[in-house]
Formats: sequence, C-alpha cells, structure tokens
Amino acid sequence: MSAAEDWGLALRGSHLAAAIDRITEPWSNAIIRAAFLGARQFEMFQQALDIPRQTLSLRLRGLVEMGLLRRHQYQTQPVREEYRLTSLGKDLYGNVLTSWLWDRRWGDPHQLMPKKLVHRRCSHACTPLLLCPHCTEPLSLDRMQPVLAASAMPVALRTERNRRWRKPPSTGGPTLERDILAVIDDRWSLLLVAAATLGLSRYDEFAQALAISSAVLAQRLQRLCLLDVLRSQPDPDDARRARYLLAPAGTALFPYLLTLSAWGQALANAPDTIAWVHSPCGQTTRGQVACSHCRQTLLPQEVVRPAAPTKTKLND
Repeated sequence: MSAAEDWGLALRGSHLAAAIDRITEPWSNAIIRAAFLGARQFEMFQQALDIPRQTLSLRLRGLVEMGLLRRHQYQTQPVREEYRLTSLGKDLYGNVLTSWLWDRRWGDPHQLMPKKLVHRRCSHACTPLLLCPHCTEPLSLDRMQPVLAASAMPVALRTERNRRWRKPPSTGGPTLERDILAVIDDRWSLLLVAAATLGLSRYDEFAQALAISSAVLAQRLQRLCLLDVLRSQPDPDDARRARYLLAPAGTALFPYLLTLSAWGQALANAPDTIAWVHSPCGQTTRGQVACSHCRQTLLPQEVVRPAAPTKTKLND
C-alpha cells in the first residue's frame, strides 16, 4: 500500500475517527458548548442558539442516547426536565476549551466566546494551554511527530451523514462568518484537516486515505479553502496539480484534534492506531489542557465562566 493508504487506514480506525463519528452531527457541538456555558432547559438552548425547535429536540435526544447528556427532572407539577452533562460529556471540557481558543483567535464573531476564564484552584485569570504532561511544554503541530502505532482494520466511513453542512463564506472575504463550528460540524471536513496534519496534501492522497467520493472531496476542499483553513498552491512536482496545505488557522486546529482523539479513547474497543510523539522530550502524548498560571489541568467545576451563551445563528 501507499503511504497515503497506510495513514488513511490508521486514521479511519483511530480514536479520533471514533470521536468524530460520535459528535459531528450539525448542531451537536453547539449544544455541547452551550451546556458548558450553563444552558440546561430546552428553552435556554433554543434561545441561546436560535435553533429550530424540532431540530433541537432531535439533537438533544441523540446526545442523550449517546451518553453525553442525561435528563434530570427538576419540577413535578407539572413535570419538567432539563439536560445535564454526563461524565462522558464533561470529559469533553478540554476539547471545548480548545475550540473556544480557536474561535477567539480565528473565528468571527469573537464576542460569542467567553472573554475571561478564572481558575478557582489558583484564583487567577487564565488562558487554557495544551501542555505535554511529561515536560510541561506547550504542544504544537510543528513539534509533534505522528507514528503508526498499531495495525488497523479497514473502516467504512458512512457518507449519508452530514449531507447538509453550514454554507461556506461568501466571496466578500475568506473569514466572513467563520467559526470553528463551520469545520467541526462536518465530519468529512474535520477528517480532511486531520489527514493534512499527518502530511497528506494532494487530491489523490486524500481520496485514497479517506475512501471519499470525488464530488464530496472536491466540495470539502473548496469549502476549507474558502474558510482559509487550507490553502491551495501549485504542486512543485507537477504545476498542473494542486497541493492543499494547512493555513495558520488550520494548523491551530491541532489542539482540538488532539484533545478530541484523547476523548475518543473511551469510545474505542482497541488501542489507538496513531500516536503523537512530542519531539522535544521524545514522549508519546495527547496532552492535557491546563491553566496558564498554575499549569494544573482545568476541570469544569474549577473554572468560572459566563453563566449562559449569547445568541448565534447556524444554518440548519
């Protein structure tokens, strides 16, 4: 097999792919983020996200079935229920923090993200950092090396899901209406970014790695370029072809992917197929999201954050 096929086989059988398959329904990530910001009741989610009520009902039910939310009765006359994060849902906190960080740097509009986080353990305002637990240095893609860690069985990625994704930005500018949900609410887009972090860059490499149809691949590559997550440039080996390389905003998605991969470990029944080695210390790691002041892991109950999200509109 080619290197692209090797990496693709590993990616499709990885903990990251298991996680992507679980939470990349349109709206699901927005609901999870709203839950971390304090939304619990149906009306709170609906008002915060301006989501169609039927769609919200379906997504909440799906997240309950997946074990990320649980129903809790808070009133008996009449009976009323709210939705609370389960332990599995709370384990996504580090991943959600990395999505907030991306939006604060690259997203639009910025005001939807928490302006300030305070770590109760050290009583300081903090910026979440993805750190190596071995050497406590920040993790970034340019200092990480992917390694094929285990054999993988072929995994067929379903194509029927997520057919309706958020509309790409208009020609008014590549960052218009860009936020991380435009990438992470579509599984093919997220898998393409993950493949790019592994070093794949050519159209045929992506096609081989993901076993993706030509039409879907072309649409997603165009969309990621419009979002300025990928950038197309002539292939130095053949100017008639293009290479798709990570733009700075795409490289900045690496902490999101790494923390999502760590969360996916609880969903998988086998060892991960891809390991990441931190070059400065030589240790394999997925990192930990920690306080920039005390370097301790950030937990939901130890971080002061806004009580409720403001409105944001997504295309259903």
